[in-house]
Amino acid sequence: MTKKLAKSAISQKRILDAAARIFRDYGYAGTTMRAIADEADLKPGSIYYHYKSKDDLISAVLDIGIRAVTDSVGKALRALPDTATGRDRIEAAIRAHLSAIIEVGDYTLATRRALGQVPEAIRARNTRMRDTYGSIWQEILSDAHQRGEFRTTANLKLARLFILGALNWTVEWFKPGGRSIDDVAREFAAIVLDGLSGRVEPVGLAEELPPPAKPKRASARVRAA
Repeated sequence: MTKKLAKSAISQKRILDAAARIFRDYGYAGTTMRAIADEADLKPGSIYYHYKSKDDLISAVLDIGIRAVTDSVGKALRALPDTATGRDRIEAAIRAHLSAIIEVGDYTLATRRALGQVPEAIRARNTRMRDTYGSIWQEILSDAHQRGEFRTTANLKLARLFILGALNWTVEWFKPGGRSIDDVAREFAAIVLDGLSGRVEPVGLAEELPPPAKPKRASARVRAA
């Protein structure tokens, strides 16, 4: 029985990985169950044994993507000591989020491609999961703010949206074998947190750009022409 369950789990993961790649490349609308079966090198009937429809499959793929980051960040935060600062918690969350989305890169990219195309009920369910995850970030940002680690004028909701958007975009350009996840996380954290803490004051656009040059007056000959 155990061997049969293990074989079933392997087959299910094979289907999910194949589905993530197809949804990543073709979106929800352009994906068929047959295409997923071909990608998984399985007969279509094998897929229907695990998932009754394309909706069931895309729902599972979307859930894996958000659960990966939620579990990874939660685990990283729980591992921190009670003496951890707000900055420590945010740095840990950044590193954990990056590690998770790189590990399940096809699922992350499938979500980016397909989420806007899926039926409303599936999108609403996944959005609730994302809101729950977003509340974790709102909490750690608010905690750092209350500790006095951020400028009082920092808009934490915009900060959260910026951080998560930038982190999720990493999967588009990160290549294994290049810069390590730790390096990327460290530099990303420095940019975000130094800005929120007010260590580097932004330069206003008016101060950065020189005043526009006054237009030269045309000569009398040119005006006459």
